[in-house]
Amino acid sequence: MLVKRIVCTVEAHQRGSFHMAQMEWVALRTVEGFIAQLGGWDTSDASIAYIYSFWENRDRYENFMENIHDEIFGHSNQSATYTSIKIELFEGEASGTAVNELLRDCSLIRTSIINREEQPLNNKQSDETLLFSDSTGGTLLFMRSETNGIPPCTVGETEEAFTITEDWFVHRNDM
Repeated sequence: MLVKRIVCTVEAHQRGSFHMAQMEWVALRTVEGFIAQLGGWDTSDASIAYIYSFWENRDRYENFMENIHDEIFGHSNQSATYTSIKIELFEGEASGTAVNELLRDCSLIRTSIINREEQPLNNKQSDETLLFSDSTGGTLLFMRSETNGIPPCTVGETEEAFTITEDWFVHRNDM
């Protein structure tokens, strides 16, 4: 499985436009190899939006990027709604079923990116945690959290929590 992590900085006056543009990505639901996409606003910095998309594998993702992405992106005019964007790719052994189970009835997501050499993972994967690695040796921990508070997370280079924006949640038609 491939996971695409997108982090955008959005000025306050552009939040509505960004939200509307993000809703255009509902077109993903019929793309071959797509599993799910979700995102939302950072719980501590309202100018940061997170989007995570899950793909069956790198080949399907690259086919999407080469043949479909630019059409959706151009139609949404999303590039005019943020001041910066950062994109990272991670890969792991999770299944579409595992992703759907993790996201079912979930409203808050917490992630952490750690360097495995500096901080080894010991029994961190569970029914509520998925692990993915990037090409530099970093590991993404993707976790569902309780809505009544944000539990402690593994200290990493990057830690984030966001409330899922329901309008941004897209899943493949057959799931």
